Amino acid sequence: MSLEEYMGALKGQIRDKSARILVSDEISAHIEEQADAYRQTGMDREEALLKAVEEMGDPVSVGADLDRIHRPHMEWRYLIFIMFISILSIVIQYLIAVNMDSRSITGNAFLDITRRHIIGIMAGIIAMFLVYRIDYTVLLGRSRLIGGIFMAIVTLVGIAFGIRINGSSGLIRIGFASFSLRALMMLYIPVFAGILYELRGKGRWVMARIVFWMILPVISPFFTGNLSIPSALFILLAETVLIFIAVHKNWYNIDKKIVYGGFSAVFATLIMAGTAFILRLNTYQSARFANWLSNLGIGSDITDDTGVNYINAQLGKVFTHSAIIGKSDEAVRIMSDIPGYWADLVMGSMAAICGLAMVAGIIICMLALATYMIIISARQKNNLGYITGCACGIVVALQSISNILIVFGLLPMTGSTLPIFTSSISYGIVDYAMIGMVLSIYRYKDIRRDYAPKNIHNGKNQEIAT
Repeated sequence: MSLEEYMGALKGQIRDKSARILVSDEISAHIEEQADAYRQTGMDREEALLKAVEEMGDPVSVGADLDRIHRPHMEWRYLIFIMFISILSIVIQYLIAVNMDSRSITGNAFLDITRRHIIGIMAGIIAMFLVYRIDYTVLLGRSRLIGGIFMAIVTLVGIAFGIRINGSSGLIRIGFASFSLRALMMLYIPVFAGILYELRGKGRWVMARIVFWMILPVISPFFTGNLSIPSALFILLAETVLIFIAVHKNWYNIDKKIVYGGFSAVFATLIMAGTAFILRLNTYQSARFANWLSNLGIGSDITDDTGVNYINAQLGKVFTHSAIIGKSDEAVRIMSDIPGYWADLVMGSMAAICGLAMVAGIIICMLALATYMIIISARQKNNLGYITGCACGIVVALQSISNILIVFGLLPMTGSTLPIFTSSISYGIVDYAMIGMVLSIYRYKDIRRDYAPKNIHNGKNQEIAT
């Protein structure tokens, strides 16, 4: 049997197209290597190839074995956990709908909120499976192109279709559908991770190029009128963590201590500058921020339970009156008067209706989800999968942690979401897309080969498979 016939029969047993290419290259290289060894003993090329092919064994059996080894994988435990959390979020939103005080919202509106949440969960799951089916290595060699096009589209769409509310264009509306620009911007973070991978070994000025791509999503809101300091700090923090991971992996020929110290100092400076900017604004948000600082013992003391301190004070009462397990009528009464009890502050509603044990359980679930996403990604042999998966896990982790800290008064009261549980269709779709990306990375864990960065060797660029 000739080499071409053998490879045709072998590849016919491998169902995944990408795995078929990988296996074909590896087996062909192995046969050629063995044939070279036979030629050194005096055989001619044709005879050596035939003997090397014969020693490989039956192509159908070998192909079937390789198909089992290199088939795409599904992380069922991860998927089952996602479905469990999704169903739990629907149950909690339903309990909120039927238990919260209806003085401000009618019963039909409550059910509308539940239906909206179910629609958001379904849309998110569809997005998750769509991303799962897309090969994440589409970012390979195209991350900067994709990042540039993405930012250009988001900026232009924000300018053309932005909905201005109180001077800020936080939503875009096309037809009957609306979407949060800030949620959409989260999708840039795994693309930025791909850019970090793409810039490996680029040498001089690599950090300047990284900083350019890092600040791009912060520049865009100046054109769309969607500037939000908390959102900008969220993105910059996620990107900084990814840079630290890339530097720790020795992707760039730079001093680690300088990078760690430099970016930490810049981020701290941005926080202080943002704080000073917010405090100078004569707005309700700046007063709320000043109140949070006063709670930490910084600045003047603001202890009243009205005005800027109203939500924090009321949330404190909710958690105080909530039972360990089960519903507390007093906590429900207090929580029903707090805006956003089914959205950003949903954990307060959980405490009032289900008890503090449920809140603790949800916190554990969300932190476990983010941790599991990062662990799955960290175990990948492919560095592109590693860094993009970590980016997705970091987004879910930062969203969860920031929402938890805000609800408990440890961060200033601002817009935040608890992934999956918050009734925001925009953020829900983005969060499920992140989850789908990790599923895609796991799916191809035995198929995708990694590549070393391009190096200059004898005047030519060489990309070396590792």
